[in-house]
Amino acid sequence: MFHLSRSKHINFSKLYRPADSLIGRIPLIKRRRRIRRVFKILKSGALAGGILLALLLALLSAQIFALKKIYDQAAAGKDNLEQAVNLSKKNDFAAAAIASRAAADDFSSSLAELNRFKKNYLINNFPWALSQLNEAESLLAGARFLSGAVSGSAAFGQNLQALRSAGKKLNFSNLSPEEKRKILSKIFQSAPELNGVKANLDLAWMNLSQIKARGWLAPFRSRLKQVDQQISQARSILAQAVPLAQLIPALAGYPDQAAFLVMLENNDELRPSGGFLGTYGILQTKDGDITDFYTDDIYHLDMPAQSRMNIEPPPPIKKYLNSKWYLRDANWSPDWPASARRIEWFYQTESGLNPQARKISGFNGVVALTPKLITDFLAVTGPLVIEGQTYDKFNFQDLLQYRVEKGYQRLGVSSWQRKQVIGEIAKELKKKIFALSAGQLPLIMEALSASLLSKDLQLYFTDPQLEKIAVDSGWAGEIKNYSGDYLMAVDANLGALKTDAVMSRGLEYEVVQGSNGLFSRLALSYANNGREDWKTTAYKSYTRIFVPLGSELIGISGYAPGQIDSGREAGKTWFGFYLTVAPGKINRLTVKYKLPVSIFSAGGYSLYLQKQAGKEIGQVKVDLNFAHDIKSYSPNSLSMQKISPDRLRWEGDLGIDRSFEIKF
Repeated sequence: MFHLSRSKHINFSKLYRPADSLIGRIPLIKRRRRIRRVFKILKSGALAGGILLALLLALLSAQIFALKKIYDQAAAGKDNLEQAVNLSKKNDFAAAAIASRAAADDFSSSLAELNRFKKNYLINNFPWALSQLNEAESLLAGARFLSGAVSGSAAFGQNLQALRSAGKKLNFSNLSPEEKRKILSKIFQSAPELNGVKANLDLAWMNLSQIKARGWLAPFRSRLKQVDQQISQARSILAQAVPLAQLIPALAGYPDQAAFLVMLENNDELRPSGGFLGTYGILQTKDGDITDFYTDDIYHLDMPAQSRMNIEPPPPIKKYLNSKWYLRDANWSPDWPASARRIEWFYQTESGLNPQARKISGFNGVVALTPKLITDFLAVTGPLVIEGQTYDKFNFQDLLQYRVEKGYQRLGVSSWQRKQVIGEIAKELKKKIFALSAGQLPLIMEALSASLLSKDLQLYFTDPQLEKIAVDSGWAGEIKNYSGDYLMAVDANLGALKTDAVMSRGLEYEVVQGSNGLFSRLALSYANNGREDWKTTAYKSYTRIFVPLGSELIGISGYAPGQIDSGREAGKTWFGFYLTVAPGKINRLTVKYKLPVSIFSAGGYSLYLQKQAGKEIGQVKVDLNFAHDIKSYSPNSLSMQKISPDRLRWEGDLGIDRSFEIKF
């Protein structure tokens, strides 16, 4: 049984191996050995895992501490920023400046810590965590720039406060001439400061717009959207505040006294630049004070001059209204700078023929305003009481119109003096505005800005530099110099009383790309909702359609005479026709024309839809159909629908100018 070696001893080494192999095949022993091996491996793994966990906790404790530091500094910045905003609202600009600078420091420190944290090797190899940290970085950077904007605004407010005497409220009515001059000087020199505030807001908006808010910021998505809207609104206000800061001193008579010819345009009797010129005024200002504001009926200039003037009017005025041209019809061009120059010429000519008229050797500018601006001011100042009658934002235009057309007779006022009440209203409104508190002044500025955008206020300056600022800001009421497609429908009420007050209008514009170019179809609808009375009648308008220069008329339908005029003005081609709409009726007409090749390129198409001053079109549709797929478009909003890969449709109103950009 045993193999004996030469040494006559048993060879146990040789016997062990087969014996061990044999025993290992026994199931119970085999299972025990396997379990021991597993426990041994688990023991070794647990030891290694414990060591790794200890190392990981040691590493993470430092990262967790860093994250907490980032959060604490960001939270402190948030608190300081909110405090700065609240202090600014209370006009405590000094404290607001301190709090906003502290907020900027907090956010800067938090950003620095975050950038150090992002350099961690593990973070850089964990894409999701890195994307979340990038969003946090955008948020902190946006907050820092927003703090800078608040700081700049507070510093500007603090400087304005320092210019007034102690104990005086910040309104013009109780400031001395020297204080007014100092404040206007500060505003005059403030463009760089305001540009700095706007730059910070722009950077804040750019950073915040990069945040998708899909991870840990998801619960704050609605709040971030609200902040984005508030910043966008502030950016829009500042975009107008910078040029206003350059123009307001000039309008207020700083650094030199100024005189402006003010034209009150009644848009219930629509004319190309806004409305019938029934009343004019001469505004004289010096160092923030209105030294004189004289208003008068425009017929007091026209009537004494009518036997001594023989000016040939534009053909539509001559055919449908008057055989001669006077100041009251001088705003025939929808381009306000052109009309303003013509108005000043008429004023100088007619006043020179009238010994009783006020003589102004040269105006600094011509300003046009519609009653909408006054009603917006009344919404801030509250109502005015003139001649025992209360004028407010709801009744101003109708009440004044009745007063000067009919009501003056009951008051025993002669027809020659019937519009003197406008001067009384202007004086009372000036007092109310100058007495406003600092907290109410932004509301007046908002009303001004809104009226400039809607062309209820149009500015023309004889100073080329100031006029350029007005044009660049879109406040000059000029026909837009535009290289792409362009459309402006201009109505001129010729002998239809105040019927524009009861007119409803609609506009539909369609562009289709054919094999040999772009073709336009413009549909205009007019609804006369009035009746025959002292104020309204059948609507009568000479309407011109301004389109890109070189456009070719194809035809017009829905227009009984079937004839259409054409001409050129302000770098545009226009098509014109005289239309009437009876009370209670609706007229719809369509104009078709071919656009010039120059406005279109393989890369894209653009359209500028311009609003006529004084006119509202509540329903506007734009339908753009091309032979190319559309890659991108603006505005990218709910009002714009992509009907197919090559077709877009937009619906809205024409309360302000609208522009569209399309890339193929």
